[in-house]
Amino acid sequence: MMQKRESLLCHTAPTLAASQTIKDLESVHKAWDTWHKMTQNYASTIQLCETEQDAELRELAEQEAAAIEAHIAQARTQIRQQMLASAPGTIQDRGAIIELKQGVGGQESCLFLGEMLRMYTKYCENRAMQAADSDDPDELGAGWSVELLSSTPVDVSAAGSGDAMREAILQVHGAGAFAALQFEAGVHRVQRIPATQNLGKLQTSTIALLVMPMQGNAEQADDLVDPKDVRLDTMRARGAGGQHVNRTESAVRLTHIPTGITVSMQDSRSQHQNKSKAWEVLRARLLDRKIRKDQEENRALRRSQVASADRSERVRTYNFPQDRVTDHRVGISLSGISSIMDGDDGGGAGLTYLIQELRERDEDERLDALLAMHKNSG
Repeated sequence: MMQKRESLLCHTAPTLAASQTIKDLESVHKAWDTWHKMTQNYASTIQLCETEQDAELRELAEQEAAAIEAHIAQARTQIRQQMLASAPGTIQDRGAIIELKQGVGGQESCLFLGEMLRMYTKYCENRAMQAADSDDPDELGAGWSVELLSSTPVDVSAAGSGDAMREAILQVHGAGAFAALQFEAGVHRVQRIPATQNLGKLQTSTIALLVMPMQGNAEQADDLVDPKDVRLDTMRARGAGGQHVNRTESAVRLTHIPTGITVSMQDSRSQHQNKSKAWEVLRARLLDRKIRKDQEENRALRRSQVASADRSERVRTYNFPQDRVTDHRVGISLSGISSIMDGDDGGGAGLTYLIQELRERDEDERLDALLAMHKNSG
């Protein structure tokens, strides 16, 4: 994979269209210029290592070459980030809204959904604490906070079955949350013997995840939706079994008339809070819809994560009998499923490791797309 990434960077240099684009973008050009000077310096130092007769001077040159090589790797990462950040249709770092929905598997799917909700909640909280203890301001999870916007519990009568839910909406505040968690979108599969049956038979169930970027402040969000296009309905909130949670009309439903998108919210006792949360989700869904439309219209970026997030795609399998979590997109399997489900990242060896691998894969695909676009335009 490293050779492929280096090849992408090196092959971008000779193409006239790509070079012109880099020159047009000051930040990218500076990063590129730094990387280029370092590679020239590195080549000269390596030549000195091979030709210098004095052992002491040769050792110093070797140490300098190692230091330059480390700086080149950092510069390569920076230029990749600058190129991708300047690409058309790139999403800015934002918070994330995660929607979890029941899939196939009946009650077992609902149980798994509850466990996955707990996993993401604890994982984000753990990352936030680890980032707070780190000296690196760019540490994954820095400034994150988690809020459960909505959940629909399901009554599952089984000993030790835990909390079961039909659907839930989790909001992760903080810069970089969407950039990291967007790769969780898709179908997640669980394989185990359900607590809800006594046959001892292995069952496969699924849940679906949708990860959307938070729009930001209301002024920016109104660029996406005209409040006049949204119908507001209020109703009494209801709990399990049809019992009234309160006697006021605190539950709300927003309907975006042009698209037919609806959002219902009733978890808060305050109608104002439910309305505010519903608007957050509606804006996120409309932004997600807009991004997908823009990405589909731009063939050069058709393989980016946001453009290719097929809701029917199986992205990951959680196999409890074999103590294994497998991400099918990068072909990586991790052991220690209990720790992963408990939100324990194992020092970056759990979900963070998968996220990093998926981000690298996504960057490679987008760089491929940019290279193809520059070649075609040249």
